Amino acid sequence: MIGKRVEESLVLRLITLGDRLKRRRDILSQNLGISTQQWLLMLHLAHDPNLTSPNQTADDREPLLASELADALNVSRPNITNMINSLLDKGLVEQVEDEFDKRRKRLTLSQQGHELLEQLQPQRELLNSTLFEKYTKEEKEAFLRFAEQCLLTLEEQLPQHIRQTELVEML
Repeated sequence: MIGKRVEESLVLRLITLGDRLKRRRDILSQNLGISTQQWLLMLHLAHDPNLTSPNQTADDREPLLASELADALNVSRPNITNMINSLLDKGLVEQVEDEFDKRRKRLTLSQQGHELLEQLQPQRELLNSTLFEKYTKEEKEAFLRFAEQCLLTLEEQLPQHIRQTELVEML
């Protein structure tokens, strides 16, 4: 028989929280004709400081490679290619030549892509502030630290071959 454990309850609550947040993101992005994954890809291209990872600074503004986006979103190369092609077709992203290797293409947001993100931003801020309105700044910062520590622990525990895209694709 399964016993009540705080760790199990926390994981299950985090899964439920993630699912509900994903539904909210889906509604927000679909109203603008893009998927949630495409929205996240665009946020990476915009160098959203809220996505900054330990090895990337918010000041890093250069266009990104498809492989960098695939790694950031933890999706396979075919999936990232499909997302990018769709955003290219919609005029939301543009390809630019890599300054060091002309065979490689980097991606950047188009003017239309920037405008779409700006259109989404007030809704994003309203939903997020509503979600956390009952918490103090200190509580929100503590929760953010906790979430970041959990993510780091998960990354350290997963074997390298599973860290790539297999785990995400299995789910």
